[in-house]
Order: sequence, then C-alpha cells, then structure tokens
Amino acid sequence: MVEPFLQTLFMRNFAPFAVITGASRGIGAEYARALANQGYHLLLVARDPSRLNQLSKEIQQTTSVQVWTETLDLAKPNAAGTLYQLAQSYQPHVSLLVNNAGFGLYGLFSGMPLSTIQDMLQVHIHVTIESTRLFLPDMMNRRQGAIINVASVAGFFPIPYMAEYAATKAFIISFSEAVAMEAKDNEVIIQVCCPGYTDTDFHKTAGHRPRHISSPHTPHDVVQNSLQALRSRKTLVTIGWQGLATQWITSFIPKKWLMRLTIRFVRPNSSSH
Repeated sequence: MVEPFLQTLFMRNFAPFAVITGASRGIGAEYARALANQGYHLLLVARDPSRLNQLSKEIQQTTSVQVWTETLDLAKPNAAGTLYQLAQSYQPHVSLLVNNAGFGLYGLFSGMPLSTIQDMLQVHIHVTIESTRLFLPDMMNRRQGAIINVASVAGFFPIPYMAEYAATKAFIISFSEAVAMEAKDNEVIIQVCCPGYTDTDFHKTAGHRPRHISSPHTPHDVVQNSLQALRSRKTLVTIGWQGLATQWITSFIPKKWLMRLTIRFVRPNSSSH
C-alpha cells in the first residue's frame, strides 16, 4: 500500500509513477523494490537488459504494480530527452524521478581516458540537469512531485585520485540544493541523497579497493533513509552516523587537511603505477 504521506503528496487523481535510472543493480534496484512496495508503477532504465528483466519479474511476482523497462545508455547525447519521451509514452505525469545512474573513476586524472571522463560528465551532470529541467515544470504546475538526485559524501570535499567523480557529485549537491529552494513554493521536493561507503559493485567497477574504518551501508539502508526523508521534505540526506560525521567534519576541517588525510586511503599502491 502507498503510505499516507505519499498518498497525500502524489495520488490526487492518478496512481503514482516513478522513473528510476541506473535501476538494474545496487541502490537503483533497491529504490525499485521499495517504491513498488509502496504502490508505485515503475519505469526502470539501465544499460543491462537482462538484469532489468530479472528485476522486473521479481517485482511483479511480489506486487501488483506495473513495471516497464527500457535499455538506455545515458552517456549518449540527448539521453535525458529520450528518457523524458519514454516516460511520457507510459504515463503523462511522473510522481517521482530518481536520478541514480552513475559510475566511478579511480586513478591519476592525467591518465584517465578522455572519453570516459566525458561519459561521466554526461551521465552525472548533463543528464541530472537536463532531466530535472524536463520533468520539473509539470510537477511544479501540478504542485506535487519529487526528484531524488543521488550524489555522494564524496561531493563534500575534493578527493585526489577520484578528482572528477568527487567534483561531479559536488556539482549535483549544489545544483539540487539551489533548485530545491526554487521549487519549494510549488510543493515539489528536490532531494540530494549522499550515501557513503555502500556495499555495491561501484568500487569494483571504478577499479578501486577501498580501505574504510567502518562497515559499509547496504543499498536498503540508503533507500530507506532517502524515502523516509521525503516525509520531512529534507533536501540534503546522508546515511547513518557516518554520513553525519562526514558532513560535520567537512564543515570544520580545512580542505587541504582533509585531502592529506584522505590521500592515505585512496592513493594507489606503488605497484599499480
């Protein structure tokens, strides 16, 4: 069943409909499961059709919601426009957009393939901005809806050897907080969710074996915190005490000190050069 808060917010004349990018695994897949359990019809978007279909079958076996899947590479030009057109082809109004798609890069910036850097800028920045611009006006006109942009605590300060990743997440945080203020009077929620170390295949894909002093969050932890924060219309969301600690530390400790501390954990081993 849809929770009472979300009923009031989203279900005035239509069933709630959520669009989730990067939905085939990790945090994106967990958003799909949680929202299906709350009664949302879903459009799940990712590059991996087999994982999307597997997730769709899982959800349809345990809920009565409709699930549509679309294979889309968001690193391609005009991907946000394609995403918007696909959503419109299924339902005219989107209740919740979750911009979750993203990936990591790890290593010396000067050695990164330019094409991969360009893909990251496209997925993290261009798609986030353009999809927000496309989906937001209808929400504001209807005075209902929400957009969740998934960022990271990495966006709180510069991180050597993950320079472009941290910078794009910092952009998403700043952008989301500003647009949230603009949309507030129209009753639309813009949330930027900033997970910390989470148990997904993100680090493996990025080519990084993290060294952390705390255990990882689960995707379930991240999504439950995010969706719960919608009730209080909170804009910046961190996860657990680790997220709060990171937010506090980065507010008081000079960035140069933070980078010197962080580099001990992220600097590649000499054998990797």
